[in-house]
Order: sequence, then C-alpha cells, then structure tokens
Amino acid sequence: MNPLIRFLMFVNSLILALISVLLLYALIDDGIFADLLSPLSTIVTNKTTKYVYFAVLILIICSCTYLIVKSILSTRLSNTRVRLTEIGSVDIDGAAIESIALNSAKTAQVGIKSAKVRVSSGKNNSIRVLINSVLYSNVEIPASMVKVQEKVKKDIERYTGITVETVTVKVAKVEPVVAKVDK
Repeated sequence: MNPLIRFLMFVNSLILALISVLLLYALIDDGIFADLLSPLSTIVTNKTTKYVYFAVLILIICSCTYLIVKSILSTRLSNTRVRLTEIGSVDIDGAAIESIALNSAKTAQVGIKSAKVRVSSGKNNSIRVLINSVLYSNVEIPASMVKVQEKVKKDIERYTGITVETVTVKVAKVEPVVAKVDK
C-alpha cells in the first residue's frame, strides 16, 4: 500500500474514531451538546432512535479501529508477488520468501542458533528483509552478519527474481556454546 494512502487512511480513521467517541459521550450525557448540536440532541432523547444511533456509533468505532490497525500493520509484504511469464503468472507468497531468507541465514554457517525473518515491501517492487537472530557466543558478529546479508540477498534474488532493497540483521541475543558429553 502506498505510504501516502496509508497515512491518509490512518488520519481519517483517527478523526472518525474521535468524533465517534464524542458522539457516544453525548449519548450518555445528552445535555453536553444541546446548544451546539440540537438536531443530535433530539435523536439522542428519542427512545426509538437512541438504539439505532448507538448501533451506528459502535459500528463506526469498530470500523475505525480496524482501519487504524490495518494501516499500522500494512507495511508487511502483501500475500503474493506476481511474476508474469509468456505462459501465465507465478505467484510467490510472502511466507515463501521469508522461508528462503531463513534457510539462507541458517545455512550461511556463521553461528546462528535461531532466527526469525520478516519481509516487507520496498521501493520499485523490491523487498526489505529483516532478520532477528540469536547467535552463539563464539561468533565474530560484524563479519558474520555481512556474510548472512550477502547470502540472503543473493539467494532471494536468484530463486525468486525479486530485487532485494535491504537486508537488516538484528542480533537479539548471544548465547554460550554448550558442549555435549556423550556417554
């Protein structure tokens, strides 16, 4: 989703949510808006329209809350990336790209104990990859993570044909190497 559209959707939803909360407050205390919103006051004081008014406001608040959450979380890569061929199209799911990145990071053999990958949209149909990793303590972090970045970028571009804008590696934790004793 376009960042400008996402921002406008967020601002619109926020304004509608605030207006809905104020109107809901008018339902509880019908005298507060009597001077400013006299037509609304007649709707609130009438028993039959009061329930319709309440249902509409709850619907508006729920939809605004949904749109706010959706606009915040929409930076995540859309479900599929479509590649057109002469015969048809190839749909590559975001989870498949994350799986390729995770496999590449783990097979780089640089001491990654565990990792989580998140892929989001970049500029010009490219993608951004974020890797949160836990490393073993005997790892030279800067040099090893550069290898991971290069391998992940190369593998995603080779296997999917999608351009990788950035690969960000965050080291969340370093754990000691535990020697196993066989009996």
